Amino acid sequence: MATSGRTYRHSPQNVLKIAILGEGGVGKTTLTKRIITGIFDAKTRMTIGVDFHLLKTSIFDPLAPEDADDVPQIDIQAQIWDFAGESRFRFMLPRYCKGAVGGALCYDLSRYSTTKYIDEWYQIWKDNAPENSPIILVGTKADLIAENDMDEAQQNLEKLAHRLNIPDWYIISAKNGRNVHILTNDLLIKAYIFNQNWIKSQKKQ
Repeated sequence: MATSGRTYRHSPQNVLKIAILGEGGVGKTTLTKRIITGIFDAKTRMTIGVDFHLLKTSIFDPLAPEDADDVPQIDIQAQIWDFAGESRFRFMLPRYCKGAVGGALCYDLSRYSTTKYIDEWYQIWKDNAPENSPIILVGTKADLIAENDMDEAQQNLEKLAHRLNIPDWYIISAKNGRNVHILTNDLLIKAYIFNQNWIKSQKKQ
């Protein structure tokens, strides 16, 4: 289907499973709802186990030739899984990470203590998601950080990303929308590219 000179394509290969990980209270649910609705909801309830959301959107084809005059848009259905952060639900996470082709590992910038178990979260991801499935480190609640403290918060985030060997990170705020759209687009692009390559590798086996 062509719209305004742009080509849209959709196939089951464009269904992307995305996981939102991190401790309880770091803002995973508010981030997820901001991604889905574009609205900040301050009245979110604690996630019990896992919540599932569906985002229907489109991205410019990241695999299109660089010299293409008309880069096609690709319809995407992102299945966004919002995981409960409480330890009593941790046993459920491995099976829900299976098949995830993109993830966001979150902690609260205003409470660095929320990184206490971040290694455990990351290990669950690495052990159960497809090998080399992309994950982005996300520092949430930037609106709670004073401007003169932001440099330190960013340095802590960069150090954590380096220690975990996660190449991509973002500082975001679900409340004021800071970097949420950029994070979402980057995550979908990375997940789409990985998914295409992963499907091809599965077919060869």
